[in-house]
Amino acid sequence: MNVSITDITETRKDVVVTISSDEISKQESSILKNFMKQAKVPGFRPGKAPEARVRQLFGSQIKEQLKESVMRSAYDEVVGQDNLDVYTIVEFPEPGDILSGQEVSIDLTVDVNPEFELPDYKGISTEVPSTEVDDKEIEDSIDRIRRQRADFEVVEREAAAGDYVKLSYTGTIDGEAIAEKLKDVPRLQAWGSVTDGWEEAGTDEAKQFGVPAVIDALVGMKAGDKKSVEQEIGDDFAVEELRGKTVTYEVETQEVRERKLPEIDEEFLKSVRAESLEDFKAQILDELENQKKRNAEDAQRDQILNFLGDAVDFPLPASAVESETQSAMARIISQNMQQGVPEEEFEKHKEQIHAGAAKSAQRDVKLQIILNRIAGKEEITVENDDLSRAVYSMAMQQRQKPEDLAKEFRKDRSRLVQLQRQILFSKTLDFLRGEAKSKTVEAAPVDEKAES
Repeated sequence: MNVSITDITETRKDVVVTISSDEISKQESSILKNFMKQAKVPGFRPGKAPEARVRQLFGSQIKEQLKESVMRSAYDEVVGQDNLDVYTIVEFPEPGDILSGQEVSIDLTVDVNPEFELPDYKGISTEVPSTEVDDKEIEDSIDRIRRQRADFEVVEREAAAGDYVKLSYTGTIDGEAIAEKLKDVPRLQAWGSVTDGWEEAGTDEAKQFGVPAVIDALVGMKAGDKKSVEQEIGDDFAVEELRGKTVTYEVETQEVRERKLPEIDEEFLKSVRAESLEDFKAQILDELENQKKRNAEDAQRDQILNFLGDAVDFPLPASAVESETQSAMARIISQNMQQGVPEEEFEKHKEQIHAGAAKSAQRDVKLQIILNRIAGKEEITVENDDLSRAVYSMAMQQRQKPEDLAKEFRKDRSRLVQLQRQILFSKTLDFLRGEAKSKTVEAAPVDEKAES
């Protein structure tokens, strides 16, 4: 076989594989012999039918197998080239009829892995957040759990921060209600109007989901009060038409309820599956420590990836960037659709979304290539046990039987390859974490609510 390579770009090559007439004849002869041995031809014992008769009956199958054999030979020749580190086959056009005794040329387009020198990846300096938990964090977690399990009693006084208030309000701009402009975004309905709803007065947590000006206005209001407040809409608001506008809200309260935290008694401890207060605190301590360990590991991984991404630069295979960009676009669209963002919004900002996805894809592809190179150098591989654990974990998350999910992966080769890449990425990153130099720094408090 003769292989000719022409540069298209630094990472894309045009490769022409020429297979001689003798090689074609040899492959065709081998395929024919197999047919003559195995084919069932009426009037002849197995293996005794004449060549002409076998060709007459199975000519089309022989031609198809010859084509597959030639294409497989071309593929093996390309990926086996010492001077061609193939990342992926971009184009592999199927040749026309292949005839015994005739030379065949197959023209492929391939993307190759870029050439670059690995940075010094052992001993990367990282700052790891402390995993120590202090008494205040434990007490704060206990308070959060008590708040989750609180009762609410009606009070006649003005609402204080943390009270729950039953209310109604309507948002308008220049006297025109804005609810209609939000009808296609379910998660933002509360920005238009609310009838007989409930809000927690004056808390930052409530402002994450409701209208901040309304939340703040509730402090000091009692049942039956009315108040007019204004809210400026941010520039990142999901509905473009409302960005930068000032909305007036007419707020009326119907009821105020005070949160009554449960006592930490035997009944409460039983409800959180704790035998004693000490046991309850020990459970929370364990959970907070585990959360901080996960946060520390994530922070260290991010620092390692940032170091690797900044330490070296090289051209990227276009097919990899394009594929990763499409995947990133799909994730962004899916996440926003789940949050109720209408399709029209995607169309308006399609170019901007694509640019952001492409930038993210370039970084991801770059890091994948670097980590793959490190994995090869350190002989890090994906074993069957790694795949089994990953499939089992995914099955538990998706509430599937592991054997059913395993069957899905066996049927979908591309999905299996993607899982293998993810596992290799993770194993290599864990290797780098083990080799890194780490300095412990003060950690930020754990924000997530403790569960019991």
